[in-house]
Amino acid sequence: MRVPLLIINFVVMGLILRVAEARQGTLADTTRDGPERELGIRPWPVEDRFKNPWPEDWENDWRARARFILTSQAAIKIDRINTFFENEKRTYGYLMAQVLAGNADALKLLQQEDVQAKTWHQHTAGIDYFACFTLKHQIRKYFYFGHLLDPTYKKRMFDGAKLWTEQDPMHRPHPAFKGLGPGYTPEVVNSWVDTRNTENLFLMRETSVYLMAEETGNYETRQLYKDHLLTYAKSLYRVGMGEWDSENYLGHSIAPLLNLYDFAKDPEVKMAAKLALDYIMTAGALKYYRGAFNGPSKRDYNHPQPFGGSAAAMLWVYFGDTPTMNTRWESDEVHILTSSYRPPAAVVKLARKQFDRPTEVFASKAAYHAPQRGDWKTPPENLETLYFGHTFQVGSLVGGTQEPDVNGFKVLVWDEERGAVALQCVPGPDPQFVGSPQYQPGKLAGPNRVAQNRNLLVWLVNRGDAPWLWVIPQAIKVETSGGVTFFRARRTWIAIHPLNLEPFTPSQEMTLRLTAPPADKSLWAGHQVVTATGKGGNYCGFALEIGEEQTHGNYEAFKRAILSKAKVSVAELNDGVAGYTGSDGHTVQLAFGLTPADTKIWRDGTLHDLAEHAQFVYREAGKGEDGLVYLRWGGGTLHVNAGGAQFVATIDETGKASFRNE
Repeated sequence: MRVPLLIINFVVMGLILRVAEARQGTLADTTRDGPERELGIRPWPVEDRFKNPWPEDWENDWRARARFILTSQAAIKIDRINTFFENEKRTYGYLMAQVLAGNADALKLLQQEDVQAKTWHQHTAGIDYFACFTLKHQIRKYFYFGHLLDPTYKKRMFDGAKLWTEQDPMHRPHPAFKGLGPGYTPEVVNSWVDTRNTENLFLMRETSVYLMAEETGNYETRQLYKDHLLTYAKSLYRVGMGEWDSENYLGHSIAPLLNLYDFAKDPEVKMAAKLALDYIMTAGALKYYRGAFNGPSKRDYNHPQPFGGSAAAMLWVYFGDTPTMNTRWESDEVHILTSSYRPPAAVVKLARKQFDRPTEVFASKAAYHAPQRGDWKTPPENLETLYFGHTFQVGSLVGGTQEPDVNGFKVLVWDEERGAVALQCVPGPDPQFVGSPQYQPGKLAGPNRVAQNRNLLVWLVNRGDAPWLWVIPQAIKVETSGGVTFFRARRTWIAIHPLNLEPFTPSQEMTLRLTAPPADKSLWAGHQVVTATGKGGNYCGFALEIGEEQTHGNYEAFKRAILSKAKVSVAELNDGVAGYTGSDGHTVQLAFGLTPADTKIWRDGTLHDLAEHAQFVYREAGKGEDGLVYLRWGGGTLHVNAGGAQFVATIDETGKASFRNE
């Protein structure tokens, strides 16, 4: 299937872009009718039976964001491209966007000879089909932009892919292999394709091998990878993602699935890709808020918000709902701009928080490699609670923040200028690792546990003298009264009661460490660090309550209610037991367990049933299939109900998939 000819002269955000089709190295202007004319792009055509319909006003908003992305990325200056290993993983994406903007030089750079063409890639006609990050872009370059490529180069891509997939490239002995050693290149990994198996890289590899095997007629390899991909899709609808809600990597899982959705010829595979995207969009929509991405999350890389990491950046293209445009690009945006995929309407409304609030959602998180391996028997590794207020959302894990890379607590609050901003906290010494330890030793003070009941939390660490710190926007006012520290955002207020902990106070020294060189000022500028230290003994931490106008009227009333009505229970704190009674009379209590599964949580005096919690990937508190989001652990059917829209998707154990939007 070919993409219709690309467009000519159009105005984008005041910038005249020329869009064209390249034929044997020249640019020939052509015109097209329809709304895509103003974009310089046209989504790859997909049959309606695989689509989630969108209203025209949503499409118009999407096109406005797409115009901004295309304009911005067209202005990125790229004089050369580094093709060593996976170093083209960003530039290939930008170059494809620039081709859409009519840049003939970008088209030439996309076809630049790989620096390892005669060594690592000699056996695949000099084309790099090894590194996963390169593969995801190679696929869209071949299929979407293929009619623009030099015919000789495109034939090399086909011939190389045919050789590459004539048998399973995974662990096929590589001619450049020298011996096992550190690193990921074919010289030390004896394989024709990247063997790294993180979820996003798994998807880049599996989708790419499948599509090229299908394209070149290598049936056995195609069938093998079809089985892999169907197993993955079935697993999502039973146990969820292993690299769940990663603020750094979720977007990198979206791009390869868009490739599969757009370019797969087999309708069963195309439908599986569609449902996989629908699941990931649902997971992302729960955490997305006005351009920001909330925790908890696996593989948290300590980004500030909004637009921190690939999750927020990529989901924004679909969900929008922000007062400003994103400029922190991931370079995968071109995959969205050239794809026909759109999330279900109910999922978009979920992302935009168009549902009755406040409400609470319980979630369960799978073991890391469960979906890749089709492991539906291993129980959840983490149990999550999410609460959605009118101006904020807060989430926590029973197991708290964990080594090596798990974020166990985060708050997003409404912000007029930026959309939403994050307030992050960790029992640890380093503000640059406020989200997770990110594989670094010494960044987490010790095992910690969180009990949450709606807008109330108790958080303890098993180290009585532990350092604690928050990283919050500088605009948030901090004050301490009656031993309670208050954070005052524009429409959201937080009260923090220390438990065997000194009161939190702003730290100028820590703030300078975070925001001054050599720290990346573009990331953390405008933030402050607020710190406290435990007083000794076995445990320390805090109780927390979040208020807003709908619950307390105004900040002063919130503060008065906290100081006069809220109270902590610490008689058994040295044994890891602490409780909190909120200003509205609701309660939460935590009994620290050796493992998260051994931990006990009481919500309004009732023991929270962790075993029941673990029976659902997602469930709105007190509801079933008619709730905001519902997916039983091991179930196979996802329900989303938001803003008067409903989405239901099912994939059975044979891989047969179906969906409906209402």
